[in-house]
Amino acid sequence: MHLRPLLALAAALLLSAPAAQAMSVVPPTFPELVAEAESIVRGKVTALRSAYDETSPGRPIRTYVTFSVERTLKGTAPTADSVTLVFLGGTVGSDSLEVAGMPKFNIGDREIVFVARNGHTFCPLIGAGHGRYRVLHDATTQRDYVARENRTPLESTTEVALPLEAPAAARLKSAARALSPADFETSVLQALATPAPAALQN
Repeated sequence: MHLRPLLALAAALLLSAPAAQAMSVVPPTFPELVAEAESIVRGKVTALRSAYDETSPGRPIRTYVTFSVERTLKGTAPTADSVTLVFLGGTVGSDSLEVAGMPKFNIGDREIVFVARNGHTFCPLIGAGHGRYRVLHDATTQRDYVARENRTPLESTTEVALPLEAPAAARLKSAARALSPADFETSVLQALATPAPAALQN
């Protein structure tokens, strides 16, 4: 497998400064996460496709992740009941472009995603992995629960602001105490009904 030269990535960075900012690893607070998202949806990954972007300098590889939308919490619901998010990186044949910190998906994954500038940035999720919340199933309790990008069960929305590179002890959190998708979505709707943080109103 060959890694495509990073010149393509460097050129894209120079030509698109806002996209680079979208990859910030500074964790947003939960109110910031909700306010900054243009759309928030719960869905299931139904298709994955990687291809060269012939319209960008260096023909970088992009991966197209299609979700069947189960619920739209913010933004306009897609008319086709599906949405495709575009991420920089992926593999085409023997060529691979890898971007550190870029979320990766599998067919069948259920997710709640916080999306902004889809198709116009390296990663359409707010704060990259900080804008992705997995919907997982606990076989012990037979309930669905919400987990972060690193699969740590989310027990409170305040934990959204914690780094994803959490200490090992943090990953011992119990799925039984994690927020259910319904509880998490209720928190999203409550945040939407609350005025945005002052820093985001300027």
